Amino acid sequence: MKTLLAWVTTLILFLGLTQSVDARKEKYRYKEARNYEVVMLGVGSDGTKVFKIFATDKNVERAIALAKMAAIEVTLFRGLPARGSVAATPRLVDNATREANLEYFEEFFESGGRYLQYLNVTTDGIPSGQDRLKVKGGYKVGISVQVLYDNLRKDLEADGIIKSLNYGF
Repeated sequence: MKTLLAWVTTLILFLGLTQSVDARKEKYRYKEARNYEVVMLGVGSDGTKVFKIFATDKNVERAIALAKMAAIEVTLFRGLPARGSVAATPRLVDNATREANLEYFEEFFESGGRYLQYLNVTTDGIPSGQDRLKVKGGYKVGISVQVLYDNLRKDLEADGIIKSLNYGF
């Protein structure tokens, strides 16, 4: 009876610990519906795009993480808007290609995943002022980012997700 009680207690403790660890693990799915805004700042050097992206979530840290993911999402799937002398940038991946390579993009956007290697955050620390607004249900946070656009395009071509610009010539 004591061994059964010890076994049940151990099992309950184990399940409790795994649940709490799982709850702390941040999971950001790229297919989740999110609201974000993009304000073009310019074209950086060496094939980069510089813009400010705003994302909203319950807490500031998660909103920053979502903004980082959204910066790559908008570059891949929506394209970047024009502003002033900066021309619009078309999306890299169309909807059919996105759906056909769903597993690739789910792995690409895993928390701490590959998408972060194409992103330089130019805002240090937690934003303040107009870049951190309290809104209904949480915070709207804006961060300035630099996306390594040419590197992202080259790697998607190498992985066979998109065709090269000189395809067909």
